[in-house]
Amino acid sequence: MTGVSAPYCHPEERSDEGSAFRVDRKSRFLASLGMTGMALLIAAGPYDIPLFATPKAPAANGAARLVFAQSPFGIAVTADGHAQYDVQITVSRLPAPSSLGAFRSYVAWATTPDLQRWDRLGAITNGTTTVGHVALNKFLLVITAESDSAPRTHAGPTVLHGTSPSGWLQSFLNHPMFRGITG
Repeated sequence: MTGVSAPYCHPEERSDEGSAFRVDRKSRFLASLGMTGMALLIAAGPYDIPLFATPKAPAANGAARLVFAQSPFGIAVTADGHAQYDVQITVSRLPAPSSLGAFRSYVAWATTPDLQRWDRLGAITNGTTTVGHVALNKFLLVITAESDSAPRTHAGPTVLHGTSPSGWLQSFLNHPMFRGITG
């Protein structure tokens, strides 16, 4: 059949049947790898906060996720324009609060980076707990052991801590509170 041109195919595909299969298999693998990477990126999310243990509870671990608070307008904001989030905290391997002293519960707090303002979010336990609203742009998430599940101020030792995504470029690792040093 002279005069009839063959349909265009990549030079690697022309040499034999096996190479066409290799190219197709390679492209499918790369596509699935890309989809897996996207799924992991979406799963991690820009609103996740890893929680780090302190020497008071070294085996404890956890993470928090900022979820947009309910609003009839789609995204909840304060009067001055700060986004409001509900905080969903998942922790494991927290010891019994009483093993740390005269404490009965763990409480989540949102505090400003300068530690001047502490907002109690709510009591947590091992597992997943959704606690109160956060309306701070940059904040630390701190889990403390407390003698009461609804204290007015924080008084017990810090067992887990994390930084909001907007504060990731600022380092708090040398702050005395997170190295187990107290007053």
